[in-house]
Amino acid sequence: MTVILGVKYQNKGSLSLVQTDKTYVKDTWLVVDTEKGADLAKVVVEAEQLTHSFPTTEQVLRLATSEDFKQAEQNKSRIEKELPLVKQLVSDHQLGMKIIDMAYPLDCSQVLITFTAEKRVDFRQLLRELAALLKTRIELRQLTNREESKVYGGLGPCGRPLCCSTFLGEFPPVSIKMAKNQHLSLNSGKMNGHCGRLMCCLSFEDDFYQEARDKFPDYGEKIKTDIGVGEVVGMDILSETVQLKFEDRQGSLTYSLEDIIVNG
Repeated sequence: MTVILGVKYQNKGSLSLVQTDKTYVKDTWLVVDTEKGADLAKVVVEAEQLTHSFPTTEQVLRLATSEDFKQAEQNKSRIEKELPLVKQLVSDHQLGMKIIDMAYPLDCSQVLITFTAEKRVDFRQLLRELAALLKTRIELRQLTNREESKVYGGLGPCGRPLCCSTFLGEFPPVSIKMAKNQHLSLNSGKMNGHCGRLMCCLSFEDDFYQEARDKFPDYGEKIKTDIGVGEVVGMDILSETVQLKFEDRQGSLTYSLEDIIVNG
């Protein structure tokens, strides 16, 4: 039986999903086999708490031991010594790169160095010098604006920690259409997150708004009421009300969706 667990890796704040053939209780530390090597991860969502699963190739290897934690501390100390040297090399080559993070798997078989840059970077010479300095296999990966925000974290306009750095495993697709479905102002700039892209939370309630919108009349539709025929000029999905404009009246009048359905 395949069990899906929600875990957080020691070097990441966001939620990841992993496969296992056993169940583990919350706060248990595990060693997980990832595409970058084995790493420590803590269970934050038990299997029975998941309502649905996602495809994942990351597998639980075993329970973490004191030796694993000791190795993780050694890796952390190694990064603290090497990171300034890496940043200095980048500065010497004047590549326009900003180093974000370094990460070693438990066996130190490779090192992942993440960075941001405004344009494409030719780091072939840098890669050779890094390999000579670090004495291991190097992977350089350029982060998008969203991924950078996920690494650094922060508070969103709602006052809570960023979704991407706390519980989101993967970035959901977000579009302007979702903002339109929720009747949000497209020119306010308030829909953008720390990354400068549309906020991920716009996707959370999109299904609700799409389903609710089906119950409403279209803009411009003519609705018969007790005082005449009005044209739909506005609607509020949450309060289930519609604004109607009448030719012989100034402004608009608000009707409940239920009254519109009954009278229409």
